[in-house]
Amino acid sequence: MSRTSTWRARFLPHRHSVRGKLIGIVLRTTAIALVVAVVAMMTYGLSTYRESLVSDLSAEAAILALSTAPAVAFDDRAVAQRNLTAMQARPAIRVAALYGMDGKLYASYARRPQLPAPARLPVSRMGAVVSGNQIEFAQPILQNGEPLGTIYLRANYDFAGRLRAYLGIFGLVIVLGLIVALVSSMAVQRVITEPLDAMAKVAQQVIDHRDYSRRVGVFGRAKAFDRDEIGMVVAAFDNMLDEVQNREKALRESNTRLSGEVVDRQAAEAALREADQRKDEFLATLAHELRNPLAPIRHAVKLLEIRDASDSQREWSREVIARQVQRMALLLDDLLDVSRITRGRLELKKDYVGLQALVATAVEPARPLIEAKHHTLEIFLPPEPIELEVDPLRMSQALSNLLTNAAKYTDEGGTITVRASLERQGLAISVKDTGIGLSTAVIPHLFEMFAQVDSAIDRAEGGLGIGLALVKGLMALHGGSVEAKSDGSDAGSEFVLHLPSSSIVPARKREPVGKSAPAVASGPRGKILVVDDNRDAADSLALVLRVFGHTVSVGHSSHDALELGAREHPDAIILDIGMPDMTGYEAARRIRREAWGRHVFLLAVTGWGQADDKENARAAGFDQHLTKPVDPDQVELRLTEFLKSRSGPEVASRPNA
Repeated sequence: MSRTSTWRARFLPHRHSVRGKLIGIVLRTTAIALVVAVVAMMTYGLSTYRESLVSDLSAEAAILALSTAPAVAFDDRAVAQRNLTAMQARPAIRVAALYGMDGKLYASYARRPQLPAPARLPVSRMGAVVSGNQIEFAQPILQNGEPLGTIYLRANYDFAGRLRAYLGIFGLVIVLGLIVALVSSMAVQRVITEPLDAMAKVAQQVIDHRDYSRRVGVFGRAKAFDRDEIGMVVAAFDNMLDEVQNREKALRESNTRLSGEVVDRQAAEAALREADQRKDEFLATLAHELRNPLAPIRHAVKLLEIRDASDSQREWSREVIARQVQRMALLLDDLLDVSRITRGRLELKKDYVGLQALVATAVEPARPLIEAKHHTLEIFLPPEPIELEVDPLRMSQALSNLLTNAAKYTDEGGTITVRASLERQGLAISVKDTGIGLSTAVIPHLFEMFAQVDSAIDRAEGGLGIGLALVKGLMALHGGSVEAKSDGSDAGSEFVLHLPSSSIVPARKREPVGKSAPAVASGPRGKILVVDDNRDAADSLALVLRVFGHTVSVGHSSHDALELGAREHPDAIILDIGMPDMTGYEAARRIRREAWGRHVFLLAVTGWGQADDKENARAAGFDQHLTKPVDPDQVELRLTEFLKSRSGPEVASRPNA
């Protein structure tokens, strides 16, 4: 490579390099700014200087014209001379002269005597005339519009001096421009190297601290040069950091999510273990609660088998059996109700009921236990009658559960207080007792399924731990709530049912509606077919219906239902659903296809009591549906209603067997 090429490579950067572009921009900008500034400054300054000088001469000439006009009019040269001599106060004016109408000198003032005013007017026109380094100005003297003469002024026009001054300023501007260019070049050098330094700094930070959030653009201002080589490198480096950070963030989030899933899984496993433990406890409690009624029932049956037993003993045995069966039925009803509430299948049957009647209905199931433990029951209701729009059965069930619990967990001779009061949000019904009380730790879990208070187990008199959960669910269906209060162990407890204001209706004069048990052998009787694969259930129900005066046939399979029905032509068939040979649904559909079965009354009696079970029964052709264990009075009530709806003579003409 030649010496010239080496010099060019060292001192003349490549045309498209970053350094060449930046230095070219600085030099061109500085040169253009200097040229424009100097030209503009000189043009403006010289023009302003000339205009200012002309303006001053015009003003001075006008003043002299006014002041010397009377002297010229009266031919008073002395006054005119004094007025012109006053121009010695203006250093720029060299000569001031007054010429007559004939153009001859009338009076004059010269700053330098060796340079006097011309004998005749040296200009031929009025105004300013620039001549070399001097400027001449002529102003006419007028009085009442008539010319009397001419004022002549000559002043220095120091164009060269002004030019030298401007050239000095130009030199100063060049020096300052070079200084600014030097500073700018240093700044440009920093801008060029700063992104590279920032890249190195960020890379070191990433290596040392694994901090992928750092970016070169923040320090190096790479975005200002994102089209040159350095900007592209910096942008690529930042993009690489973005990608690394995104992947690192995704990995961290994945680890966090996996950790959370592990925690959730551990919590779920703990919940499953707790649920499994509760299930075992529940099954043990359920077995205990189902065995308890069997012992007195077995004893009562044994007593009935003894021939020497007295009538009173036999009557007592029947009462024990009825009472224990009722207890088991209530236990199963609670289980079914909780299941329906949990699955959202329980439907309320709202009706109008008075508060007093509702409380009285709720007290009845709990009264035997209250009286057996010699508790004092106090009831305080508002003096004005209050009517509610609720499900009477479910509301009395909820209140009765609270009363039963209060009686169970209160020592003998305690006090149970039922108090109802109107509140701003609606109606509050509280059940307060003087029993064993509740600890603060127990209250939050009191309304969960299968919850049992450990300190109360030895005082409990039966129960699965679902009563309060059932109360909570029933109140929620009514749009209300239930809360528990207690001041601690052995301080009693209080449970409050809250009904919304929408449940309260204006007082209405309504006759209380009640269901009375059907009288034995009252109303029309008919031919009944009872079909159930459980022989004891079928035979016992048939025996009760025969006592009621009906003619009853018994079958134990769906095929029995079809055969006996075709032979006996019954008025009603009480049919179980779950039978081994054929479901009750299929049997009902076949019965409806027969001529004898088109108008027969079909009553489904089954242990399946969900809403879809009832819908399936209706779709299969059943007229009504009852859930086991059925109350014989309810069966008789439905049979009587159906038989009454039939023509009286037709039913009455049928013989009883």
